[in-house]
Amino acid sequence: MNKKRDKLHAPSLAGHFDAPDGYTGHFGWLCGYSADALFLDEAATRFTRLVASQRACTGRIFLAMMLDPGNPVIHDVPGVAHLLFDPGRTRPFRLLHAKVALLGFRHQTEVGRWRLRLLVSTGNWTCQTVEESLDLIWRLDIAQEELADAGTSLESGCADVKAAWGLLTWLRDFFDTRVLNAAVGDHVSVSAEAMQDMLGWLQACADRAEGPSRFFDSRSASLLAQILQKLEEHGTKKRSYIALGSGFFESPEKGGKKGKAVEDLVPLRIVRSLQQRGMLTGSPEVDIFVEPCACQALADASVVRSLQERDVVLRRAVTPAAVFGESAIPRTLHAKFIFSANSGRKDGNRCLSSWLYLGSGNLTQAGFLRKGSTQGGNLEAGVVLFPQEDLYWWQKKDIPSHQVVSHLLPVQWEDEGLIADAGSLQPGPDKQARPGPFFAPPVAWLFWDDANGWGQLRVPDGQDSPATLCVLDAAGSPCPVMSPGVYAWPAARPRFVRIRWDGDDGPQEADIPVMDGYGRLAATDLPALDLNGVCGQLMDFPMPPELEGEDADGEGDVSPPVSGQSSGERGTGPEYPIRQMMGLLENIAARQTGIDARDWSHWCTRLEQILGQARDCTVVVYFRDKLALNPLHPLYEACFRPSFAEDASSPYGRRYEEALRRIEVLWKVAGSPPLGGSSWE
Repeated sequence: MNKKRDKLHAPSLAGHFDAPDGYTGHFGWLCGYSADALFLDEAATRFTRLVASQRACTGRIFLAMMLDPGNPVIHDVPGVAHLLFDPGRTRPFRLLHAKVALLGFRHQTEVGRWRLRLLVSTGNWTCQTVEESLDLIWRLDIAQEELADAGTSLESGCADVKAAWGLLTWLRDFFDTRVLNAAVGDHVSVSAEAMQDMLGWLQACADRAEGPSRFFDSRSASLLAQILQKLEEHGTKKRSYIALGSGFFESPEKGGKKGKAVEDLVPLRIVRSLQQRGMLTGSPEVDIFVEPCACQALADASVVRSLQERDVVLRRAVTPAAVFGESAIPRTLHAKFIFSANSGRKDGNRCLSSWLYLGSGNLTQAGFLRKGSTQGGNLEAGVVLFPQEDLYWWQKKDIPSHQVVSHLLPVQWEDEGLIADAGSLQPGPDKQARPGPFFAPPVAWLFWDDANGWGQLRVPDGQDSPATLCVLDAAGSPCPVMSPGVYAWPAARPRFVRIRWDGDDGPQEADIPVMDGYGRLAATDLPALDLNGVCGQLMDFPMPPELEGEDADGEGDVSPPVSGQSSGERGTGPEYPIRQMMGLLENIAARQTGIDARDWSHWCTRLEQILGQARDCTVVVYFRDKLALNPLHPLYEACFRPSFAEDASSPYGRRYEEALRRIEVLWKVAGSPPLGGSSWE
């Protein structure tokens, strides 16, 4: 065997969240058993192309995540919403164990272009998966332009996306999703608009879907039953080899003779089921790949002997050098997979009639043999793949590394990997008990109101708060209640607050986000801007505001300068602020008349936010205090607006004029005479 291997440049689990060239993450859904903040921050950065501070400034949700209720709440990863299980719903599964992501990307300059990405992982959304474990992932990308081309064959991929979206749609009904629609007043939130965009993309895929999907889940039937069905759909053919790998092997069923108990091991039941359906020969080669330090019931001398009597071979899982390098630190097996094939007759190196299962389901009763149910089975998901490209067992000359099975799966057939007895096996630590479950609080978020000169936290309309609800200040003391659902806050606006209420099991507490007047959730304070900064940030729309390049006072010189002023000009005299304001208005008009209707609500929010940051800059103060004029009046003119928002007869026009009126209030020019009289010249 040739030991020299070509390095495969496979992305890490977090790397699969990278936005394609020319695209940024628009919205995405995740489900899983567990996650941690470090992984999610890295994934969100790759997805949005924004670091945490930038995402915190936008205050919008990019990724919505549904985890098993036993996972501790993750609330402070900007741009990621950890949705919690609805306490009013009955859990229809033992554990939420499926690990699926459906990501939507939008083109940075061509609004109508999008891409969808489906990820099915064997690993959790954690740093441990990235750094320590051996896991597998399947990825599918579909671009909008591919669907528009009738000559492409995407029916199978579209069927996979449709099936995965069916799972996530079903699952989200059991979770509290109120925060995804959190907005100021009657306006639609940016997150809700992004979700709606993605729904349209998903529908476009569903319209092209044909035939059975490769993706499946355990809501209605066990993983094993569905794997058998998919194999039959692909055609009955016997294979002579099967490899089974799992990160966890439970003990055999209790009771009965020890030999009978070994027969009940899930890997052997899988082998028998395949033989009964004509998918496996009567005397196949059977390898079970394990993590020697944690293989549960298999770490028993009698079990090992019984398996050997049945010609079942135990092998160590291997860290593929082609992926991780020759000197890589060994990783622990966490992947769940089944691979079956025949060998070629000429040299024995070709894999023929191969198929592969990978997914979240361990080779256990709850993970593989039972459908999801409250007491019996987990909610699992996976894929069955039938490789179209030639595969080979070992690396030999002129064989590409990405076609070698021992590079693609954590398997090996070296003699040193053989486990001959139980002496080198350990059952591993017992499964650790998880805290929780964690359920959604009665109030999903609070609204910040400082219009009267002091800070208040208010329960949003439509959210019924219990009479016992109280808001805790930074010291953990209850805040004064100003009126039902309104609480005095003795400091600057917080990003999160802790609430307390009486639940069925006694006092309960939770941290929930705070929304500011711009509709931003758990957002950082906005820096003050001068008009140059305003112009630069508005011109970058729809990209989030740039945080770099501002000085400590927030009066950074953000290019490009407004019209009529060179980058080095620092004018003086009364005509200078007038010229600067006129240039800003011209730039706003030039930018917003080219905005697509699909981005209009987002633009209005951004306009209000960015102009609000300039309310105390020298130019605005000059118009307010010296000239006593309202400089924003020209923006009401039809020529300054796109055709779909020319006046208040359309919802787009009303949304725009509401934003302008709020800016006038912030600038304290609402009652002042308009600049330019009744028209703009």
